[in-house]
Amino acid sequence: MGKLLGQFSRLSLTYEAAVLAMLIDYCAPDSELSVVKGRCALHPGHPHPYFKDTPGISYAARVNIILAACAAEDNIADGRGLKLKGRAAKAAWRKGVKRARKAYPELYDFIRAKLDELAGLEKARTQDIDDFTAPFAEILGRVFTVDGMIASRYSDALYTLGASLGRWIMLADAADDREKDRKRNNFNIYNERLGDAPETEADALVRIHCIMDAERCWQALKQLHEGKPDPDTDGFMDNLFGEGLSFIDRSVTARSREGNTHGSV
Repeated sequence: MGKLLGQFSRLSLTYEAAVLAMLIDYCAPDSELSVVKGRCALHPGHPHPYFKDTPGISYAARVNIILAACAAEDNIADGRGLKLKGRAAKAAWRKGVKRARKAYPELYDFIRAKLDELAGLEKARTQDIDDFTAPFAEILGRVFTVDGMIASRYSDALYTLGASLGRWIMLADAADDREKDRKRNNFNIYNERLGDAPETEADALVRIHCIMDAERCWQALKQLHEGKPDPDTDGFMDNLFGEGLSFIDRSVTARSREGNTHGSV
């Protein structure tokens, strides 16, 4: 990532980008992952194992820096103590973003436009859950189906997986932040939609949404498995999208109940 986008870009790396790289390489026609050892700036004295570069890894690195840069720009626009952090990140990642945008200009413009659409919905304090989740769902749906890199038979399942995961992320974050956003008078889709609804009603709605989208992720993953059993990756994917989403969903609702004194999730 440092060689591709500059050393500062490594500060933006997320687990989501690593999962995306694995998914893309899993669905690429002739991709092969190989592990080598080498030194890096953080560990100059001792070689560490890492994956050799693949098309999926390079693509995921570029997508990662684009999303991070857009988040930094949003922090600058939002203010509320995040402006300085956003400016520092934007300055550090300028070179990497320029390279990533040059490689995928249409994708960059699409992501920026959809995030602006999302910001408009938040400013208008929408109560429509489908409208609220659509922009980020469309972003991840497109990100997961990069043209020319994956086998065409996986496109539909990957789009469903990305879009469902994007929707799940938005709703799980909203559920987790509901009480904090209420205190700060920040937009939160569940606060707008439910107001002071009883805890049982709010909890039921949150769980229905998260479970439905986690199930869509799981069904899309099963489609990806068909015709391509791979013991080195299937266990990882099963754990991530099966057990992982279910565990986080349970944690979100449980944590909300424990710290909740206002009947909200």
